[in-house]
Amino acid sequence: MSHTCKRTRLLFLLPAIFLSLMAQAFAQEDAARIETERRARDLAGLGPSPTPAPEEVADPELGDIRLVARVPRPKMFAVWTGQTINFTSNAFLTRDNEENAYFWNGRAGASFVPYATRNFTPRLIFEQNWFRYDHFSKLDFDSQSLLLDLKYNLNRDATWSLNGSYAAARLASQHPSIGEFYRYGLANVSLTYFRQIGAAPFYLGVTGGAYSRHGDPSSSDRVAAFLNVIALYNLSDKVQLSAIARPEAQHYTHDPDKSSRADFNLAVGGAISWNPNKYLSVGATAAYVGNFSNLGERRYDLFSPSLLLNAQFAF
Repeated sequence: MSHTCKRTRLLFLLPAIFLSLMAQAFAQEDAARIETERRARDLAGLGPSPTPAPEEVADPELGDIRLVARVPRPKMFAVWTGQTINFTSNAFLTRDNEENAYFWNGRAGASFVPYATRNFTPRLIFEQNWFRYDHFSKLDFDSQSLLLDLKYNLNRDATWSLNGSYAAARLASQHPSIGEFYRYGLANVSLTYFRQIGAAPFYLGVTGGAYSRHGDPSSSDRVAAFLNVIALYNLSDKVQLSAIARPEAQHYTHDPDKSSRADFNLAVGGAISWNPNKYLSVGATAAYVGNFSNLGERRYDLFSPSLLLNAQFAF
C-alpha cells in the first residue's frame, strides 16, 4: 500500500489504513476460511488405508498355513504437492450480501516418520499453503504449519486407532503493509473406527474427537467437539467415490462481541477421484458448509465445488 504534499500523502496512506483495518476485521475469519475451504476441497484426497492381503505358506508336514496379514511399515519420508481450483459462493463468510469468487490453493508439504512399531507411528509434518483470489486480492494470504501427529492402533487389524496431535501455524497477507496477521496452536485428540464393510469395496470411517485452538489475536480461540463420518466406494482399482459429513460444536473463549459465543458448524459433501498410479490423483468435489451461531452476524452458508490435482512421493 501506497504512501508528497500533505494531501497526496494522505491519499496514499488511506489504502494502507483500510487494508490494515481489513486485516484486523478478517483475522479470525481467515482462520475459519482455511478450515472451511480445506473441508470443501480435501474430499478427493481421502482414501482407505492399505489393506494388506494375508500371506499363505505351504509346509509339507503342516499343510497350507494362512498367516496373519502384515501391516506395512510407513515410509520414513514423503513429499507432496496439491493444486486446487475452487469456487466459493461466500468469499467473506458473511450472512448477507454474499460475494462469490474463484481462488487457487497451492500446497507443498513433507513428512518424516523417525520410527514406527506395529501399533505406534509418530509423524512430523510441514505444509506450506498459498491462497490467491481472482477479484478479491485483499484476501490473498500464505500459511505455514508444523504438526506432530501420534497415532496408536488399538487392535491388530488397525480398525480402531487413537490420534493425538499438536500443530503450530502462521498466516501472512500478501500486502506488505500487513504481513503476518495471525498465528495459532491447535491441540487435537480423536478416536477413529475404519474398516471395509463385507466383501464389497466399500469402506466406512467414523472419527470422534475434540480440539482446542489458541492464537494471537485471540478472538477466534475456541474449544470444539466433532464427529466425522466418511463413506468410500471403489468403482475400480483407480476410481473412488466418497461422501463425508462433519458436525462440529464450537465454544469461543475470547470472542470480542459475545463472551458466550457458541457455533454449530456442519460440512457435507462428495467427491470422485482418479488415481492412475500411486504418485498421482485427480479429483472433483462439491461441498456445503453451514455455520450456525448464537452471534447472528457469524451465521453463514457456503457452497464450494473444486478441481484437484495431487502428487506424492514417499521413500
